[in-house]
Amino acid sequence: MPEIRLYTQTINPYSEKVALALALKKLPFKREVSDQPDDVKRWSPITQRLPVLEIDGDRVHDSDRILLWLDERFPEPPLRSADPSTAAAQERLASWSHSSFLWYWDRWRAARYPLPGDEKPASPNVLARVARSIGRSLGADEGMTRAELREAEIVDELGHRLDDLVGFLGDRPFFYADQPSVADLSVYAMLRIMESGPMTHSAAMLHSRKPLRSYLKRMESLTGGGQIPPANSL
Repeated sequence: MPEIRLYTQTINPYSEKVALALALKKLPFKREVSDQPDDVKRWSPITQRLPVLEIDGDRVHDSDRILLWLDERFPEPPLRSADPSTAAAQERLASWSHSSFLWYWDRWRAARYPLPGDEKPASPNVLARVARSIGRSLGADEGMTRAELREAEIVDELGHRLDDLVGFLGDRPFFYADQPSVADLSVYAMLRIMESGPMTHSAAMLHSRKPLRSYLKRMESLTGGGQIPPANSL
């Protein structure tokens, strides 16, 4: 077996996409993790971005390029449909899932910056609206502050994107096919970050959608989680 190393930060959905691809292709690998800028520069001196995948000393950066490289070197199972139109739909969903999640992720992080009045209680009317959307009790008696509500509202919007995914999935076991593809790698990596990461209420919101719960279990049975770190290490 080749010697494979995946260089990444603690939380990086693009890296998880690569990890899942390696798991689907049953390729064991070692994960090198650091959030230090100096390590990122050393591992990825050209782009200074992760992930970087190393196979027997050869390195490739950028998750999309890495997946193409993996399919060239280890073609089974393929990560794209043999049908061109289906493959194009899989690629579009893969791109959409990551760009959409990254946009909400950046907004969520920005919402955590302190603002005057953050410690004051949030409006009960707004709390009730958000509670109906994310499927849990967030009434005024819980004492949610304006800062906490800001985060919850962003996750509430992210919930609409989860509804989009439910529609895209339909009755199929995987997106646009009966076998996982690049679309599933991207979506599953995003959902796993939501499930295990720090975004307030995101796990409860995800689990409230039964088709996505079932989808997560199907992917988990195939990939074993792609060696994604447990929730308490994120």
